[in-house]
Amino acid sequence: MASFAARALRSLRDPWSLVVAGIGAGSAWAVGLPVGAAGLVGAGMLGVAAVVGGAVRKDDEPRPVQLRPGTVQYDMVQTLQGYRADLNRLTSGPQAPAVGVTAREAADAAAEAERVARNVALAVDAVDEALSRARGVARQLPGSADVQATVQRIGERRGQLLTKLHDAVGEVGELYARLLELSTTAGLVGVETDAGSRAADVNDSLDAIRVVFAELETDATRTRAML
Repeated sequence: MASFAARALRSLRDPWSLVVAGIGAGSAWAVGLPVGAAGLVGAGMLGVAAVVGGAVRKDDEPRPVQLRPGTVQYDMVQTLQGYRADLNRLTSGPQAPAVGVTAREAADAAAEAERVARNVALAVDAVDEALSRARGVARQLPGSADVQATVQRIGERRGQLLTKLHDAVGEVGELYARLLELSTTAGLVGVETDAGSRAADVNDSLDAIRVVFAELETDATRTRAML
């Protein structure tokens, strides 16, 4: 809504919108309408120009790049989205003191991990495109060792990114499983548990996940910069 209002405001500043409104007001005055009524006609036309201009400019704005469905990287992002949703559901219910804060931190970390994973998946999409083109050149120049080496390097880069993403998503899944266990055991009445040490293990996992996804984001940024 705010972006639409901004587009409408820019339209109001458009000289052509002002010209159209002025012509409308002048025409209304010329046919004998009072000055006040003519002004209302001009204001109405300016308002219409703002609304139309805002709607038209919406189509001109760049849309976010979408992941390619059906790819390995797309499926990994979907898996991570599922873990994040599970963690959010876990935090929305009643929690023992040893679990509540840690679960919320885990949900926040999963949301950030999902953002990074999407960027990594986009980087892999870009690598896939580059790899497809390089293979096309290799088919045209089957005797070129340099081209074959380029194809191999791009393929290795793709494999490295996918492996790191797979392992990182797996760590989020393991974190969720640990939180489920902690949530269950900490809520048992009359049963001795090591909730404190388990919570510490979960916190250690959280720290490791933050580091892993920070490194992944750096890798993805470097990869996209090279393509």
